[in-house]
Amino acid sequence: MNMRQHLQALPSVRASAFVLLALASFSLTIPAGAQRARPGKVTSLQATTDKEGSHPASTEITEAKNITCMNAVSETPSAKPACRIVAPGFAGILAIGKSVNATGAGTVTLTCSGQGFLRCAARVSDAK
Repeated sequence: MNMRQHLQALPSVRASAFVLLALASFSLTIPAGAQRARPGKVTSLQATTDKEGSHPASTEITEAKNITCMNAVSETPSAKPACRIVAPGFAGILAIGKSVNATGAGTVTLTCSGQGFLRCAARVSDAK
Protein backbone atom coordinates (compact mmCIF):
# COMPACT_ATOMS: atom_id res chain seq x y z
CA MET A 1 0.00 0.00 0.00
CA ASN A 2 1.44 3.37 -1.02
CA MET A 3 1.16 6.67 0.82
CA ARG A 4 -1.83 7.83 -1.21
CA GLN A 5 -3.81 4.68 -0.33
CA HIS A 6 -2.99 5.17 3.37
CA LEU A 7 -4.26 8.75 3.27
CA GLN A 8 -7.45 7.68 1.53
CA ALA A 9 -8.08 4.92 4.11
CA LEU A 10 -7.54 7.32 7.01
CA PRO A 11 -11.06 8.93 6.96
CA SER A 12 -12.76 5.50 7.07
CA VAL A 13 -10.59 4.49 10.05
CA ARG A 14 -11.52 7.73 11.79
CA ALA A 15 -15.20 7.13 11.07
CA SER A 16 -14.98 3.56 12.39
CA ALA A 17 -13.20 4.73 15.53
CA PHE A 18 -15.83 7.44 16.05
CA VAL A 19 -18.68 4.91 15.69
CA LEU A 20 -17.01 2.53 18.14
CA LEU A 21 -16.45 5.35 20.64
CA ALA A 22 -20.09 6.44 20.33
CA LEU A 23 -21.32 2.87 20.89
CA ALA A 24 -19.05 2.44 23.91
CA SER A 25 -20.22 5.66 25.55
CA PHE A 26 -23.87 4.80 24.83
CA SER A 27 -23.53 1.35 26.37
CA LEU A 28 -22.12 2.86 29.55
CA THR A 29 -25.16 5.07 30.00
CA ILE A 30 -27.68 2.19 29.85
CA PRO A 31 -28.57 1.03 33.38
CA ALA A 32 -27.87 -2.60 34.10
CA GLY A 33 -31.27 -4.29 34.18
CA ALA A 34 -29.93 -7.71 35.05
CA GLN A 35 -29.03 -6.80 38.62
CA ARG A 36 -30.75 -8.92 41.24
CA ALA A 37 -31.95 -7.56 44.53
CA ARG A 38 -29.64 -8.38 47.39
CA PRO A 39 -30.89 -11.20 49.54
CA GLY A 40 -31.81 -10.39 53.11
CA LYS A 41 -29.63 -11.17 56.06
CA VAL A 42 -29.52 -14.84 57.06
CA THR A 43 -28.55 -15.92 60.58
CA SER A 44 -27.51 -19.47 61.40
CA LEU A 45 -28.11 -20.88 64.86
CA GLN A 46 -26.47 -24.02 66.26
CA ALA A 47 -27.35 -25.60 69.58
CA THR A 48 -26.15 -28.71 71.41
CA THR A 49 -27.11 -30.93 74.32
CA ASP A 50 -24.39 -32.90 76.11
CA LYS A 51 -23.60 -34.40 79.52
CA GLU A 52 -23.51 -30.91 81.03
CA GLY A 53 -26.95 -29.97 79.74
CA SER A 54 -28.51 -27.90 77.00
CA HIS A 55 -26.56 -25.19 75.17
CA PRO A 56 -29.14 -23.09 73.30
CA ALA A 57 -28.44 -20.48 70.63
CA SER A 58 -30.36 -17.26 70.17
CA THR A 59 -30.52 -14.12 68.08
CA GLU A 60 -32.47 -10.88 68.17
CA ILE A 61 -34.78 -10.02 65.27
CA THR A 62 -36.32 -6.63 64.50
CA GLU A 63 -39.14 -7.78 62.24
CA ALA A 64 -41.03 -10.88 61.11
CA LYS A 65 -38.63 -13.63 60.01
CA ASN A 66 -38.80 -17.16 58.63
CA ILE A 67 -37.20 -19.86 60.81
CA THR A 68 -36.23 -23.24 59.31
CA CYS A 69 -34.90 -26.32 61.11
CA MET A 70 -31.93 -27.25 58.92
CA ASN A 71 -30.52 -30.25 60.77
CA ALA A 72 -30.85 -32.24 63.99
CA VAL A 73 -28.73 -35.26 64.91
CA SER A 74 -28.38 -37.52 67.92
CA GLU A 75 -25.79 -40.09 68.87
CA THR A 76 -28.68 -42.35 69.97
CA PRO A 77 -29.49 -44.50 66.88
CA SER A 78 -33.29 -44.70 67.22
CA ALA A 79 -33.81 -41.10 68.38
CA LYS A 80 -35.83 -38.67 66.26
CA PRO A 81 -34.17 -35.32 67.03
CA ALA A 82 -35.72 -31.99 66.07
CA CYS A 83 -35.39 -28.24 66.65
CA ARG A 84 -37.23 -26.60 69.53
CA ILE A 85 -37.92 -22.97 68.61
CA VAL A 86 -39.15 -20.14 70.82
CA ALA A 87 -39.80 -16.94 68.86
CA PRO A 88 -42.34 -14.13 68.73
CA GLY A 89 -45.63 -15.80 67.78
CA PHE A 90 -44.32 -19.38 67.96
CA ALA A 91 -43.11 -21.85 70.56
CA GLY A 92 -42.79 -25.47 69.54
CA ILE A 93 -40.86 -28.22 67.82
CA LEU A 94 -39.91 -28.20 64.13
CA ALA A 95 -38.88 -31.34 62.26
CA ILE A 96 -35.90 -31.13 59.92
CA GLY A 97 -36.80 -29.08 56.84
CA LYS A 98 -39.92 -27.51 58.37
CA SER A 99 -40.36 -23.73 58.70
CA VAL A 100 -42.37 -21.27 60.74
CA ASN A 101 -42.72 -17.49 60.67
CA ALA A 102 -41.92 -15.35 63.68
CA THR A 103 -44.50 -12.58 63.85
CA GLY A 104 -42.33 -9.61 64.86
CA ALA A 105 -39.40 -8.26 66.81
CA GLY A 106 -37.91 -10.22 69.72
CA THR A 107 -35.62 -13.11 70.53
CA VAL A 108 -35.40 -16.38 68.58
CA THR A 109 -34.03 -19.25 70.68
CA LEU A 110 -33.05 -22.69 69.38
CA THR A 111 -32.61 -25.75 71.59
CA CYS A 112 -32.35 -29.38 70.52
CA SER A 113 -35.19 -31.81 71.17
CA GLY A 114 -34.62 -35.55 71.47
CA GLN A 115 -32.65 -38.21 73.34
CA GLY A 116 -28.90 -38.46 73.87
CA PHE A 117 -26.23 -35.99 72.93
CA LEU A 118 -27.74 -33.70 70.30
CA ARG A 119 -26.69 -31.10 67.75
CA CYS A 120 -29.19 -29.01 65.81
CA ALA A 121 -29.13 -26.06 63.42
CA ALA A 122 -31.71 -23.53 62.27
CA ARG A 123 -31.72 -20.67 59.78
CA VAL A 124 -33.39 -17.31 60.41
CA SER A 125 -34.11 -15.37 57.20
CA ASP A 126 -36.50 -12.82 55.73
CA ALA A 127 -40.15 -13.87 56.06
CA LYS A 128 -41.65 -15.52 52.98
